Amino acid sequence: MIKKRYYFLFFIFLFAFHQSSFGESILNEYLVAKPNMQDLRFTKTVIFMLYHNKQDGAAGLVVNKPIETMTISKLFADSNLIAPNNITEKKITLYWGGPVKSEHIFFIHSSDYESNNFIYSNKHYTVTREPKILFDIAKNKGPKEFIILSGIAVWKPGQLDSEMAGGRWKKESNTFISLFKNTDKMWKNIINSQNI
Repeated sequence: MIKKRYYFLFFIFLFAFHQSSFGESILNEYLVAKPNMQDLRFTKTVIFMLYHNKQDGAAGLVVNKPIETMTISKLFADSNLIAPNNITEKKITLYWGGPVKSEHIFFIHSSDYESNNFIYSNKHYTVTREPKILFDIAKNKGPKEFIILSGIAVWKPGQLDSEMAGGRWKKESNTFISLFKNTDKMWKNIINSQNI
């Protein structure tokens, strides 16, 4: 069970991360763990890549590893926040985005909802850390599809390249991957369809 302190940190640290940090380096690619992945943290993971270059290294968000499912009212209560009026009760799933900076919360949402501040946006989805989206979801004014993630996966320069050369990962274009169909079958479906 996630403690109240966790949700308190959620809002304290939410803006410690600059929205534009990844903008110029984003790749429209996924990183898929191969079946022989030795790092147990990343077994059967699918990672939406935020950047990968020689200067900064790489970063991405694991999109298929749920941590906990709860009602949205419980999320507000656990974070000691006052829920908006006329809240629409629904269940929210918090996903493990990666092992680094677990206090940082990211949202990936469908393009029918407009975020004022975002890391990246295209015609299909938006990546943001803007907390307003949570309140809009509670009022049934949020996006049709969304993922809430805790933490991020980060590699130092050259590290991911070395892991890929060692056969741990394979990059795939996101043109055939449905981002929001991130069930526990997501990794298996990609593996079977692409012969990774």
